[in-house]
Amino acid sequence: MKRSCLLRASALSPALALALALALALALGGAAAPAKASKCEAGTIFNPITKVRWTCIFPITIGGVRVGSFDKLDKELDAQSASKPLCACRNGATFWFGVKVSFWSPNRMIDVVTEPGCMMALGADLLPTEGKLQGSQSSIADGTNSQKMFAQMHYYIAPVWAMLDMFTDLPCVQDDGFDVAMMTELLPTWQSGTLGAIIQPEAILFGNPAAGLACMADSAAAAAGKVIDPLFWCMGSWGATYPVAGDIHFGDSVEAWAGLAARGTFMMGRLGALTISSADGCSFKAQPIWTKSRYKLQIMEPVKGGKCVNIGRPGALWSSGKHAPGKDNAQFMLFEKAICCAGVSTP
Repeated sequence: MKRSCLLRASALSPALALALALALALALGGAAAPAKASKCEAGTIFNPITKVRWTCIFPITIGGVRVGSFDKLDKELDAQSASKPLCACRNGATFWFGVKVSFWSPNRMIDVVTEPGCMMALGADLLPTEGKLQGSQSSIADGTNSQKMFAQMHYYIAPVWAMLDMFTDLPCVQDDGFDVAMMTELLPTWQSGTLGAIIQPEAILFGNPAAGLACMADSAAAAAGKVIDPLFWCMGSWGATYPVAGDIHFGDSVEAWAGLAARGTFMMGRLGALTISSADGCSFKAQPIWTKSRYKLQIMEPVKGGKCVNIGRPGALWSSGKHAPGKDNAQFMLFEKAICCAGVSTP
């Protein structure tokens, strides 16, 4: 089965492509700024063997039997697979039955970069901007000693299992090729939260104190290794999904990188380019609003993380030693919870 909801440049309509081109031209056509040398390093080229933390694929549940260690997040997600080990599916005239299999699959990569156009997975700068659209960090004069970060995000289709030609016979393992699905340098809404609110007016509903207080519960749950899916506008200790833009408040830069990576994933859902495997393991379904508990992140650059973390997990519990001096570009592997009905088809 292939996921069809991919955002490719070739799929853009001529009108949308023209609009993006004009928006980029406007963004780059402001006051002249001195050219800035790119800090995009070739050493960040993606190597699935060395960069992926393979222990993150656990636990694997096969027919209700769990293999590997798991935390509270995994226990909750695997409950259905354990209680309903058998499955039956139908796709048109094809019918198959078998056992339910679930595991964490490394399917997506995300860059969070202060250098516009720096494609870390490729080790190359593909969009020289001569200092425009640059990332930044600044202090906020509100008495809280907090800071604000701005960075660009790149979202890659990266089905690692298919790239390594492993487990490709399982129905929930993608066989899509490597692809660049999104570069926020092309999105005016990522450069401005105000523009984002115009495109996504529901953001106004979650920009009030009541919605913010609800995120306190999500933050507490994230610290315990869990997430609260109905609070889709919250990212635990990482902030809020709205406004869907490149600005984020932070006290820990590594935590802020993770917050922008998670916000970029949420944005892909709002753009119609996010899917997850269905609970019965038979198909994929669109995710216009993300299910946070189906994702976890592993930092790969600038320092490889020792474990994966659920959305919103406080940086104090995992980000220590992950920010190498002078390295302000980050790369993450996004693991998705895959659920399959692995079996034999009938004539």
